[in-house]
Amino acid sequence: MRHRIYSELLRLSRAEADEGEAKITPPPTHAELAARVSTHREAVSRELKSLERAGLIERRRGAIVLLKPTELYTRIEKAFPSV
Repeated sequence: MRHRIYSELLRLSRAEADEGEAKITPPPTHAELAARVSTHREAVSRELKSLERAGLIERRRGAIVLLKPTELYTRIEKAFPSV
């Protein structure tokens, strides 16, 4: 579930010029994101809070900013290495 959320955040985001960040605007609700990755809203809330504490995302007015999108890619690759 965790990696499906990472993938969906990356898919929805748009890269910011010169900043190395990506932005999702307007941000989906937790319920919308949960429906996209086939999980519960509560699981999405917990994972987003965990990413926020880790310094990987930041919630701003009208946007979710992926501060380190490459770290999310790395986490996905570690969980599902290519054969």
